[in-house]
Amino acid sequence: MTRLDREQKIAFARIITDLIEADFIVEADEMQFFEHIISKDCFSITDAMLIEAKKMDFAKAVSILRELDEEGRAEIVDVLRQLAMSDGTCVPLEAILVFAVEQVLRHNAQIFSTPSIGVDIDNLSVIFVENEDATEANRQIEQQLDSISDALSSVGFHFVYIPGVVDDFRQMPSDYIRKVVKYMMPSASLQRVDDICQNLLGLTTSRFCRDTLYKKLGINLIGDKPSFLIKINDSDILAHYENDDAQRIRFANYLQLEAGNDVASVLHRIVNGYAGLINAPISKESKPESGKFIYHGFHRSLFDLIAYGKQSREYRLVFEISNHKVLVYFESIDEACERIVLKLTPQETSLYFMIVQKSLLGSGLDWREHIPPTEKMRLLSEYNRLYAIIGRSNLVTEYKDRTQVHHIKNRIRVLQSIANVEMFIPEHYRNGNASYYRIRANHNFIRIDSNITL
Repeated sequence: MTRLDREQKIAFARIITDLIEADFIVEADEMQFFEHIISKDCFSITDAMLIEAKKMDFAKAVSILRELDEEGRAEIVDVLRQLAMSDGTCVPLEAILVFAVEQVLRHNAQIFSTPSIGVDIDNLSVIFVENEDATEANRQIEQQLDSISDALSSVGFHFVYIPGVVDDFRQMPSDYIRKVVKYMMPSASLQRVDDICQNLLGLTTSRFCRDTLYKKLGINLIGDKPSFLIKINDSDILAHYENDDAQRIRFANYLQLEAGNDVASVLHRIVNGYAGLINAPISKESKPESGKFIYHGFHRSLFDLIAYGKQSREYRLVFEISNHKVLVYFESIDEACERIVLKLTPQETSLYFMIVQKSLLGSGLDWREHIPPTEKMRLLSEYNRLYAIIGRSNLVTEYKDRTQVHHIKNRIRVLQSIANVEMFIPEHYRNGNASYYRIRANHNFIRIDSNITL
């Protein structure tokens, strides 16, 4: 059995909790299997760890388990499969959760957890997303749109193709749309009503990624390749816990899978991988009527996001380095005078700078278990030069500290006023023998001011 450290146990407990609660029924068989998993004879997960798990979001939990070796990741998926079937039935919301974890741990997919803003996207929605219009993936979808929709619908998914949704609105008379928007928002000015109508009728997939997913939901896909974004579930995070008093925040969880060069093969993997987990009835959604203002499903979600969703600001990450100190902060791109200081320890600051610097220069900071001695010494030398400025302490002999990485992630993740916060959070990347920590931000979102040689 794989040995998990404390943080990995907490992460595993978070995922187990989501899986047990996925079908809104906590079965006696599930409780029995759960008690076995957390027992000292199995993963030895304590009550204190279970409390901490309630404070962790789903994306963070999966990213922690992603750092396990191949055997450990396979065992996690196997246990989740057993838990999903412990009561004899694996329902769709259990299946999609297990499928999502498996795709991340075995195929380098990505999970996003974002606080709910009062606008819900239905579970099992599969949204095609791209940052540039008229990509090859989009061309393939246009050619196979009906068959793609039917294939996904056959296993209970609802395929969302933004141009198709926009076409539904465009088929309506403009006066009709304007009257409905004014009815929905009676306090809105005529200019605001016109703006909403224009946004609905002029939306493209790339604009949806930038203006809706990114700026309103906090899902940062900027710069990513064409992908499928699948709504997994909603889960509650404890924001406060003291003396039996708990305050919860609802998070929406999404799985991102790259569309690749062959869209059909990726969809085949989604349909078969997900359907292979289910042994319960699958409900299919009927297509909306054309020519009418639909206020349910994704049509409602899109309208609400455009009409009511508030935009967050973009920030850039700044390192100010001198002989005496290092200051790390985020500054608003729109208002440079607005700063949010990132409070890290000297070691965390040094490690984060290395991750950022190596991400800008290449693949990221080398995190292999066995780094060649010459390369290891070079990286340690770079680390210690910065650490000597900040910490003014003895040199370290190892820069790889996963606990520090998670502290850095936590410090950044809570900055919800930053729309593009996800691009600054260190991510672990593993591909064969390669292992890196990296961030997704490019040079446009990073500034390093230094009067010394690093």
